[in-house]
Formats: sequence, C-alpha cells, structure tokens
Amino acid sequence: MLKARKEEAEVRSERAHGAAIHGVSAAVVADFLSRSDEAARKRLNRMSEKLKQLETQMEALEAEVSRAAAKDFSQPD
Repeated sequence: MLKARKEEAEVRSERAHGAAIHGVSAAVVADFLSRSDEAARKRLNRMSEKLKQLETQMEALEAEVSRAAAKDFSQPD
C-alpha cells in the first residue's frame, strides 16, 4: 500500500514537472536535442565553408592546367 502511494506521488510529480522518459524529463531531452541540432548546424557550416575553399582551389588548379596545356600545344616541337 505504501509503495502504491509512493508511485502515485511520483506520477503526480512527473506530471507537474513535465513528462519523464526513463527518468529523464522532457525538458532535459529537448535541451539535449537543441544543443545537438546547434552543434550539427555548426559542423555543417564549417564543412560548407571548407568545401567552398576546396572548390575555389580546384578551379584555380584547373585553370592553371588549362593554361599549361595550351602553352604546350602552342609551342612547336
């Protein structure tokens, strides 16, 4: 009987303070997801910037190769 009352009190407390999932409150889960989402966005932004840099470098190298190839073809052997 005492155990049942204790469980009822815990359920009421959980309802009053937000639902709990395996002992973790919904607010804690929401905060974790928010921070994870923010961290993922930062990583994606860094990767995007690095990709832009690499694309710029690749374009410069392609232009340099084209100039070198054109120079080789324009010079008679």
